[in-house]
Amino acid sequence: MKASNLNSRLGPSFHESVNLDFLRSVAVLTVFGTHYYDIRNGAGALWSIPWHLGQLGVLIFFVHTSLVLMWSLERTSIREQRLVTPFYVRRAFRIYPLSMVCVLFAYFLDAQWSPVNFWQNLTLTQYVFFHGKPTFPPTITPLWTLPLEIEMYVALPILFLLLRHRPVKLLVALWAAFIAAACVLPRFGDGLTIFRYVPCFFGGVMAWRLMRQRDNRQFPGWLWPAAIAAVSCVWMLATEKYLPFFIAALGVSLGLVIPLFREMQSKAVRSAAKIVARYSYGIYLSHFPIMLYVISSPHYRWFKVIPPMPLIRHHGGPIHVLLVTALTCVASLVLYHGIEEPGIRLGRIMARQTARKPLSREAISVRGESAHIR
Repeated sequence: MKASNLNSRLGPSFHESVNLDFLRSVAVLTVFGTHYYDIRNGAGALWSIPWHLGQLGVLIFFVHTSLVLMWSLERTSIREQRLVTPFYVRRAFRIYPLSMVCVLFAYFLDAQWSPVNFWQNLTLTQYVFFHGKPTFPPTITPLWTLPLEIEMYVALPILFLLLRHRPVKLLVALWAAFIAAACVLPRFGDGLTIFRYVPCFFGGVMAWRLMRQRDNRQFPGWLWPAAIAAVSCVWMLATEKYLPFFIAALGVSLGLVIPLFREMQSKAVRSAAKIVARYSYGIYLSHFPIMLYVISSPHYRWFKVIPPMPLIRHHGGPIHVLLVTALTCVASLVLYHGIEEPGIRLGRIMARQTARKPLSREAISVRGESAHIR
């Protein structure tokens, strides 16, 4: 398919999608709500309903991220620029500035970290280089997902080049092969944890490939929230024994339904989803320490430098919600405009520089001849 036809047919998929903003908002708000419940009630036991909901938000993030990045690679390829290096440059400046600031904050808050552990958290390489079980800053527990995304970033350009002009059945075969790997490889150590989640990331790759092949958006956008809820039920039934299959099932189910829905039209929903999605990274990294500080649950006494806020016993629930929400909004605004957005802009500039292809000898010769004629 020609690039111009693909771009005109799928327009919103290449630039902005309300449905994807809404999906990302659901993911971050699910994690937010689950952590609030866990910290306030001291819950969060494995395989409980709150645990399922928190993991659901993470898995939705994985599908969303892989789909968005496959479209990013598509846009770069349409411009006939270098593909791999600009992709890695943009992702590095998108992820690392904010994560490094949060790790530095957590490091000075908890003096028990070792220098090795510090550098691994700073570079998001816990699963790659840590011997034994990787550890993460207690005050920013959600950080555990970022090293997995970084590892998957390495593979996405390869998958893009491999799958964009080949039949979907090759993608299905790879997905099945990685399900088998997910059942076996993580047993050999936490360094292979990424293989447990690769089939989930493949859900986003599946959505990209199906949308690229043909426009199949046959359902109205107002049904999109119901579709997300229906697909989520697949994961809520997950059990420890069949965990890899449930992770894979959620990823591919979401990947299959995303291409079926037209964009949501409600102006209120579009505006709200766009705002939450824009600040979602800051929300994701800032909400947990804020909750620890505000709620002051005895189950989470991790702070060494900043004392926790005194527990508000009378009408504590509503006040806690307001304080946590307000402080998280302020923190995410500051983090986005002060760190995240400047990093994104710098990444785009650096990516443009690396994306420029050097002139061939023929082009240099033609330019020289033209200058000589003038």
